[in-house]
Amino acid sequence: MPDQHVPQQPEIAPLAPGLRSESFRAALNSDGKTADAQTAAFAQTAEQGFYEPWFTDEQINRIGRILVEDEQLLTGVYVDQDTAADEPWGNALKEVGFDPSHPVGTFVDYDKTLNAGGPAGPLPARLITMVTVNPSFRRRGILKHLMTSALSRAVEDGMAVAALTVSEGGIYGRFGFGCATREASIQVNLGEGSGQSFALRSAPAGRVISADPVKLDEVIDTSFEAFHDRTRGSIGRQQTYQLVSSARWNLEDNSAWNRKLRAAVHVREDGSIGGYVTFKHEGWDTDPSTIRIYDLIAADDQSHLALWDYIAGLDIVRRATMSTAALSDPLQSALVNPRSYQVQKLSDVLWVRILDVVKALEARAWTADGAFRLELEDGQGITGGSFTVSVDDGAATLTRAGDGAAPVTSDLPTLQLSVETLGSLYLGDVSVRTLHAAGRLGGTTAEDVDRISRIMDLATLPFCATHF
Repeated sequence: MPDQHVPQQPEIAPLAPGLRSESFRAALNSDGKTADAQTAAFAQTAEQGFYEPWFTDEQINRIGRILVEDEQLLTGVYVDQDTAADEPWGNALKEVGFDPSHPVGTFVDYDKTLNAGGPAGPLPARLITMVTVNPSFRRRGILKHLMTSALSRAVEDGMAVAALTVSEGGIYGRFGFGCATREASIQVNLGEGSGQSFALRSAPAGRVISADPVKLDEVIDTSFEAFHDRTRGSIGRQQTYQLVSSARWNLEDNSAWNRKLRAAVHVREDGSIGGYVTFKHEGWDTDPSTIRIYDLIAADDQSHLALWDYIAGLDIVRRATMSTAALSDPLQSALVNPRSYQVQKLSDVLWVRILDVVKALEARAWTADGAFRLELEDGQGITGGSFTVSVDDGAATLTRAGDGAAPVTSDLPTLQLSVETLGSLYLGDVSVRTLHAAGRLGGTTAEDVDRISRIMDLATLPFCATHF
């Protein structure tokens, strides 16, 4: 009988008859520049699934090169042509449908790192993206098959967590993913006479200088590395970010340069670079004159404020917008008039699925020393069970129930929850108290919530500046 406390591979859901799945690594042709036929057909289909236009060969080849650079594993679900020929719709599919090399379901997974705040630094994470299902082939088990197959691979590979970003919020909870980070879309009023103009309470040290985006490769690397290491919730970035921030990838046409992109870097007093910002002017037909910030990555808070101060000082600009700001952005508290900083919208970003509760919680940040009993329910049977969590000097150790090395737990508070809820709690975006108030902690008592909260709830909110 398998040990229930060792992560178990979930049962892989079957596909409906007439469908087959295939996993393959993204690949290029012998010229090293063009995507091979299978990769190109997959990428074209996935982009169509997100309502992108029918991309040119040049655009698809560029996407293919990125898939290869990030070592992404592609999984497609394909229609068996012999089976389709026997269906009433088979002849129409052959005549007017896409070529059989185009899948009816797409799924991509690859590995980066996640900063969970623990003392050992970021941990490996299996990232999931480009998930689509052709609307003509719904209710045939495609998504469930793709997801259970991917989670099975991740468990086999020893991953502690999987993560994704979602287009629809109600889809992935059933697979054990919980919303773990959020972001703000903000508008900052900069102009004089608005009644809400921009002014910092104190001037940041150092100097911000305008930069040529094409020369930023090293700055982008070192700045994000420092940001990633200090920011709980941060996910390692795919290669597109490097290309976008250096103007070599236009989000409106990836085969073209973004000639509207501008950039600046913060130079500290010791001459080192503390971060960068990329942005564009929205055009003279905008009223008021507006700057759109694409990316602002800082290694420290002083650099963060200095880059904002630079944006505010641009000539003939009265407003700045940014769609990916942290919920705990220090800028608002640094302003003389905090009303000049306006949150337009809150959105979820990162969704986390715990695959190995021992590895995941031992890589997490904790507020105080103490111990509690964890009762974890996992509908996929991957990592549920009973554990004792002991935190000492900021580091957690998990022992399974019944292990002779575990402390006596009769007087310990109990945290009872699903793996989906643990995913939401994991990075500290939501508190134990809030989840208890929401009715998501099973039999956990109010007294237990108070004791566990002091150990587990974190003082600051996480932030993920990476979309994928």
